[in-house]
Amino acid sequence: MEAAAADPRLAQVARAVHAQAELVRAWPLPGGVSAQVTALEVRLPGGRGGRLVVRQYGAANLAADPHAASSEAELLGVLRAAGLPVPRPRYADESGRILPGPYLVVDFADGEALREPAAGPADAARQLAAVLAALHRVPRPRAGLRFLRDKAEMFSARLGECPAVLDETLSEGRIRAALAHAWPPARRNEPVLLHGDFWPGNTLWCDGRLTAVIDWEDAGYGDPLADLANGRLEIAMLLGMAAMREFTGHYRAVLSSLDYAALPVWDLCAALRPAGRMSSWGMDTATLGRMRRGHREFTGQALAGI
Repeated sequence: MEAAAADPRLAQVARAVHAQAELVRAWPLPGGVSAQVTALEVRLPGGRGGRLVVRQYGAANLAADPHAASSEAELLGVLRAAGLPVPRPRYADESGRILPGPYLVVDFADGEALREPAAGPADAARQLAAVLAALHRVPRPRAGLRFLRDKAEMFSARLGECPAVLDETLSEGRIRAALAHAWPPARRNEPVLLHGDFWPGNTLWCDGRLTAVIDWEDAGYGDPLADLANGRLEIAMLLGMAAMREFTGHYRAVLSSLDYAALPVWDLCAALRPAGRMSSWGMDTATLGRMRRGHREFTGQALAGI
């Protein structure tokens, strides 16, 4: 939407970041499920231009963390200081003076979502593995980031909430039955910072190079295998099992000291996440079929490894 049609409060948000900023235009960004995401183009003194992103948090995020905006800003600051390719946080506001709920403003990160990898699925898989391994090597600060939740505890709660109707198109019954015997896995790895929803759709790419990891509202801490498993599932569904194996092999080569014995259990945790939801993702029939086939193959190898 053009600035004339934009919510006038967005001009106030831009000025909260740059006191002399003039809002040129605003437009919604695709992919926001748990948050409303809006891009702003602003004009700065001297004719300079800039772009920002405003993230307004949804009810689920705020129920989990009423201070989601300041929490994510603090986390992004830690990650940037560690050299991770994440958006630069600019302004977090929980006062309700401009927008009705908490929101975070970050610099606009150039790039596009990963669709057809420029150098092929294997190269994309290796880049995804490298950035995930880099995240898992970031030391958790002794102070701060106390808002991060334990992912194992969160999954235990979800496992205890069985729906009345299981999604057997994604083998939900078999997954839950296996996890009833295998959960929780032994904690053999030191807890690390976790993205919480690591998959190609939460990355941006320019000319075949991964330039940013975005959407950190599900971040937590725990076994690094939780993030690894989610990435494995999503890559299997989007890029195929060969790319998934390339991703896993590269990650394991970088973090060879981890204990991977519980990976099949975490794989099943990842496989349970889309149960009951995948058909609502707005995919065409062909894409939905491909995703389900990838899920089925991934789930089969996880069940065989339990």
